[in-house]
Amino acid sequence: MNSTFFNISIWQQYFICVLLTSTLFFIGYQFFIQDLNQQVEQQMILYEEKKAEIEMLQAKFERYQMAQNSSLTLITEHELAKAIDRNQLRLASFKHQQNDSATYWEIELNGQFVDFMHFITDFNNNFYFLNFQNLSIAKQDTYLQIRFSLLF
Repeated sequence: MNSTFFNISIWQQYFICVLLTSTLFFIGYQFFIQDLNQQVEQQMILYEEKKAEIEMLQAKFERYQMAQNSSLTLITEHELAKAIDRNQLRLASFKHQQNDSATYWEIELNGQFVDFMHFITDFNNNFYFLNFQNLSIAKQDTYLQIRFSLLF
């Protein structure tokens, strides 16, 4: 075994050994740092999800408290649109009418009866009070035509 490594000076042998060891340590350290960064990113994503869930629950709790303080919680047009979309219903017409004593929303939806029941249940679960007036349901070829007025 004729090795040139043992033929070079001792300080060069130490330098090569230290350089090789420190290079391996640095590469291992980089993998360790990269793994920590991935874990931190996962924890940040989990934190953001939990934060959004907490905010949603706080909003629901605040609505519940408001519902306890007053007899009804009024719905906005935006919340109505989101609920219609979430329950696979299609808005056929929407009319906003207001007179001296009340405000009416004349709404016509197309969809299945089950989806309409989920639509109503969704509002009840979120502590909204819906005052239906003139509810009518007509069967079309493949869907139901649901007409009603909401009184505010």
